[in-house]
Amino acid sequence: MDHFERSSKLDVLDIFRFIAILWVMLNHTGSEGRIDILERLPSADAFKSAMHDHPVFGALMGNSALGVEIFLVLSGLLAARSWLRKADEPFLQHWKSFITRRLLRLAPSMFIFVYIAAGPIMEALLPRYSSSMVSACGFWGILSHVTFTSNWQSTPTCMGYLWYLGLDMQLYMVAPIFLNLLHKSPKRGMALTAATIIASMFIRAGYCTAYGTCNKSDVDIPFISYPGQDAETLKSIYAGLWDMYSRPYTKCGPFLIGLLLGYITTSSQYIMPATTSKYLFRSSLSVAIITIYAILPEYWNPDAGNTVYNTIYTAVFRSVFALAIAGMIAALRPTHPIFAMLAKLTYNAYLLHMPVVYIFNWLPFLQTATSPIHLLLVLPFVATLSFIAALIFYLFIEAPIGHLTSQYATRLGL
Repeated sequence: MDHFERSSKLDVLDIFRFIAILWVMLNHTGSEGRIDILERLPSADAFKSAMHDHPVFGALMGNSALGVEIFLVLSGLLAARSWLRKADEPFLQHWKSFITRRLLRLAPSMFIFVYIAAGPIMEALLPRYSSSMVSACGFWGILSHVTFTSNWQSTPTCMGYLWYLGLDMQLYMVAPIFLNLLHKSPKRGMALTAATIIASMFIRAGYCTAYGTCNKSDVDIPFISYPGQDAETLKSIYAGLWDMYSRPYTKCGPFLIGLLLGYITTSSQYIMPATTSKYLFRSSLSVAIITIYAILPEYWNPDAGNTVYNTIYTAVFRSVFALAIAGMIAALRPTHPIFAMLAKLTYNAYLLHMPVVYIFNWLPFLQTATSPIHLLLVLPFVATLSFIAALIFYLFIEAPIGHLTSQYATRLGL
């Protein structure tokens, strides 16, 4: 969800950014777009089952939250390339400018969106959005967004889908520790980064074991149900899923993989032969597909519990998928310019897509959907409206403010 200086080597990121936001939109259209899921009605269970039981699209729906992992890989890659351009500067001075640039990039648009979303205009136009996403915010909920700590909310109550921005900022703040070591001592830097990724996997395994959720892990929280549980147990289970889904120590693996890719592509002059590129892309794509569909044993045996397979899958699937994405990025050539334009709007589309999703609460076709195919048919309309809204937001808010912050950053010598 970054803006970045474009070069031919980076153009390939645009298509991954576009795929990631579509996957996120699909996830939210199938959850917040359905009134029965929002209101926890009995029909929601039937819809969730229809999602998971589909032989082709079930795993794609269940693992649609992997769109976040794509964003994390891209974020880590671009953080590395940004830091390494001035890696020889004094660490503290460089860290301050690195974080300030990130804040100037993310904060203005997000602050203005939160102000609008929490105000009377949104309440009048989309009352269900306000009642579901905003009503429980209060002072502390809004403050969590302003301070980029929303991923530490006990539950995702206040515009919960913006949790990613807090996670991203926190990972950016610690990234220079890894990047500085990679620059000065590559072997030790790679060892530290790899050890942190592995430690994150063990923490994930510990979480799912402790909460008994390795068989229904944090794949796609809106489409997971735990029938027959009392309210207190259910609250504990979802708290455990949220801990595993949103914290930097459980989500850092994909970001660090992207960070390593950024370091390698910056420090190496190696040009990959076409045959090697094709082999790497096909192998990486195969690993990504296998990782997505490896969730199916959990669906086929929903009461299996914390088996060895379920525990290992929950521990590693996000980082393995991220590794496959990194391989495809390394292998691909520049893409069509249309994706550059869409990528420029992705951050605003992310901010604005949820209010758009709530518009579809009034669409009978979606409310009576009984198949993932129905959900896929709605997705182009959600995406089109989201990107139109993003374009308007970009032209009248992000671009003018970006011009001012760019001048401010130049005066500060950033």
